Amino acid sequence: MKIPPSKIHKPSTQLSLKKFLLGLNRDLDSIKDAVNWNRDYGFYFDHSLQLNCETMSNLEMAVLYLEDRRFYVHKGIELRSIVRALKRLLQHGRINGISTIDQQVVRIATRRFERSFSRKANEITLAWLLNLHLSKRSIFEYYIYNAYFGYRMQGCEVASRKIFGLHASDLNERQASFIASLLPLPFPKEVYQRYTESGLHPLDDPSDIIAFAESVAPRWSRRVMYRFNIAQQAYDFKFRSL
Repeated sequence: MKIPPSKIHKPSTQLSLKKFLLGLNRDLDSIKDAVNWNRDYGFYFDHSLQLNCETMSNLEMAVLYLEDRRFYVHKGIELRSIVRALKRLLQHGRINGISTIDQQVVRIATRRFERSFSRKANEITLAWLLNLHLSKRSIFEYYIYNAYFGYRMQGCEVASRKIFGLHASDLNERQASFIASLLPLPFPKEVYQRYTESGLHPLDDPSDIIAFAESVAPRWSRRVMYRFNIAQQAYDFKFRSL
C-alpha cells in the first residue's frame, strides 16, 4: 500500500530550532546564575580580589596579558584570535588559543569540555549572549575564581594560598605571573606533593619553584618558565579601562 505524501512524517525545522533555542536559554540562565553567585557570595570563600576596585591587581593583569588582552574590548568573540588560530592550523597542523575568557567561562560553568564544532559554535554564541546580560568585570572575576590552576587548585585564591601561602590580592608581580602561567599548564600533582613535603614550602620566588620542579617534571618546568617570563611584561602593558 502506498502512503500518501501528506502522511509521511517529515522532521520539523521549526521544532529543531525551538529545541535549540530552549537549550541555549537554559544554558544562559545557568551560567548567569553561576556568575552572579560568585559575585554576590564570594565572601563565603574569602575572595580577596575586589569586584568594584578601580585598579587591577597584579594577578588580574598577568592573567589578562596571557589569556585575553582585548577582553574588555570584544563582546565574547575575538576575530583576531580566530585568524591567528587558522594561521597556526595552516602552518603547524594544529589549532589552539582561539577561546576568549568569556568562552572559557561558558565551558567552566556548563562543564562541557568535549572537542567538537557544534560545542564550539554553542560556546561562542553563549559567550556573546553573556556579554549582553553581565558586566565584563563579573565575568572575569568568575573566571579567575573558578579556573583550574593545578592539582586540587580550583581558582586563583586556592592556588595562591597553596603555592605561596598568600591571598591572591597580596601576590607580587613575579608571584602573580607564575600563577597566571598555570592556566594552560596546571601545577602537576607529583610536583605539588613533592613541593609540599620537601620542607621548603612555601617558597617566595617562583624561580625557585620552577627549579625545584626540573627534576620531577622537566618539560612542564621549561614550558611554565617560558610563559612566566612572558607574563612579567604585563605590568608595562596598557589595558583598556575596567
